[in-house]
Amino acid sequence: MSIGIAIIGTGRIAEVGFIPAISKANGAKIVSILSRDMLRGEKFAKKHGINSVYTDIDLLLKDPLVDAVIVCTPDAMHESQVIKACRSGKHVLCEKPMSTSVNSCLEMIAEIEKSKIIFAMGFNNRFNAGLKYIKNIIKNNEIGQIRYARAFVTTPQNDPNGWRAIGKQSAFWALSATGTHMIDIWRWYFGNPSSICASYTSPLYGGPNDEISNIIFEYKDKLLAEITAAAILPRANRIEVYSETESIVGENVFGIVTDEIIFRNGKKVDINPCDSFFEEVSDFIDSINRNAEPNSTYKDGLENLMIMEKSREHNFPVDL
Repeated sequence: MSIGIAIIGTGRIAEVGFIPAISKANGAKIVSILSRDMLRGEKFAKKHGINSVYTDIDLLLKDPLVDAVIVCTPDAMHESQVIKACRSGKHVLCEKPMSTSVNSCLEMIAEIEKSKIIFAMGFNNRFNAGLKYIKNIIKNNEIGQIRYARAFVTTPQNDPNGWRAIGKQSAFWALSATGTHMIDIWRWYFGNPSSICASYTSPLYGGPNDEISNIIFEYKDKLLAEITAAAILPRANRIEVYSETESIVGENVFGIVTDEIIFRNGKKVDINPCDSFFEEVSDFIDSINRNAEPNSTYKDGLENLMIMEKSREHNFPVDL
């Protein structure tokens, strides 16, 4: 039986990520969307062949055709929408970051556990071929002890009036847009760090949220891993992993549909790039059908937010 999915939100990630992914996936179909504006919602639905449009989430969740929802709205809206979906018995795939604070995540988790629905966290980059290749290299200990890793991703979204920038619907800008993905990859590769230090700056617009963020993760086994996320710099998309004897460097490894290039010790590796959103949606559908834990869970969402919050607390510049 096909799983009926409602998409909550009509922004870019819904249009270029989830709609194409669901259209290719087996065992699911889009049955409705939620938009804050009916005219926009109707235009969006007509464009993508969606039958039902809602502006009221309570009415959408009463629709018997809806089995699951994909939440792709601004960060501050996730908590109320996920909780309502849980109380209606609908499975949830929630875009990153999980919410705007650790306390908000805990409120969501209480309802997720009570309802026993399947909750998938939207860390789609775990499905990208290049990042999976590196994960397997590390898991199989093929290059020895990792000593240093770096990831650098920018999204030139330099609109100071965007919802991430102005701070009303997001607690971060660059870190919310791309940094959260890099945090997830380090957790996926290496686990949670033993300590972190961070630096944020907003040199262009000087708004409340970070335009450039840098976080350094320290691990007990003498590994340093850092991320840099930026919302105002030219486009960049890179990961580097170094052991004492070998190196792996990846270009264009983060994103929806990537043109990934991986080099191991300077030699190009053959990989088959994939649509990470298609893989993520397929994993979500499979988890619902098997009543099994998805690739990325609410625990990953919570611990990711913990690191984001701690990075703000440990933003300690030292004068020299």
